Amino acid sequence: MELLNKNLSEREVAAILGCSRNTVSEIKELCRQQGMTWDDIQDMTDDGLYDILYPKKFKRTTNYVPVDYAYVHSELKKTGVTMKLLWEEYRDRCVSEGRGYCAYPTFTVNYYKYTGEKNYTSHIQHKPGVEVEVDWSGPTMSYVDVDTGEIITAYLFVATLPYSQYGYVEATTDMKEKAWLECHVHMFEFFEGTPVKIVCDNLKTGVVSHPKKGEIILNDAYLALGEYYMTAIMPTGVKKPKQKASVEGSVGKIATAVIAKLRNEIFTSLGSLNSAIRKAVKEYNDRPFQKRCRISRPTSAAIPIVATWQNPA
Repeated sequence: MELLNKNLSEREVAAILGCSRNTVSEIKELCRQQGMTWDDIQDMTDDGLYDILYPKKFKRTTNYVPVDYAYVHSELKKTGVTMKLLWEEYRDRCVSEGRGYCAYPTFTVNYYKYTGEKNYTSHIQHKPGVEVEVDWSGPTMSYVDVDTGEIITAYLFVATLPYSQYGYVEATTDMKEKAWLECHVHMFEFFEGTPVKIVCDNLKTGVVSHPKKGEIILNDAYLALGEYYMTAIMPTGVKKPKQKASVEGSVGKIATAVIAKLRNEIFTSLGSLNSAIRKAVKEYNDRPFQKRCRISRPTSAAIPIVATWQNPA
């Protein structure tokens, strides 16, 4: 790779190193697949490079001190701790003991392998009142139209304060823009305040465009609601539900706490359904945590509500 970086041909590299041209071509292709150039690998050890290019073919014989990746993973949760800092501490400790150490790329690659094998995910620290996560629930409910006897499907709007896991649920007759915005207003009234930001999905009723690069475009009504309540609307990345993990998890919990609890009851209007939902949600919110005490009211009111918002549309 060093010789190829100097613009030598594969045939010339093979002649200099005394190997076949196919070997040179193979190494070049493997590095391309890994997205690595000579600049990326020049400081790596042979074992580190073998481990990346031939993970199943070669058994490494390391000549450096093994890294305690369980310790690395726990330290990365602490404020200000970075992978580079932990590698430097590991390197300095090895040097002081007169023992070998792995290069930084090997250190990072092996850490990501460790977390992948353990199926670990990043731990997110939430602060009170900073954000609320909102979504439509997949499971639905229903009520009966007393005039026609028709069973009307009701869709559930779900909101969660990540810090306290305090939830809000409201049933609507559709998932259109008007219902989406009105549910936000009712949610603010329920929480008795507004958060710093709202984390939502990339639903068509709120987000016009969410490109991989460039500015996120919200529809006019949703943007106006955010400006009125002085709260930032932050859609998650496309196909990245873990960016709003609290509400994704709460959707399942709410389905159990509300839908299952009310499954045997028959409702004759949307109002009676929402009345029952409010009681079920109160029981859910009042339920104590298993490992810590739940506060009686969510610490959420960053900005008090002073007036009723009107949809400019």
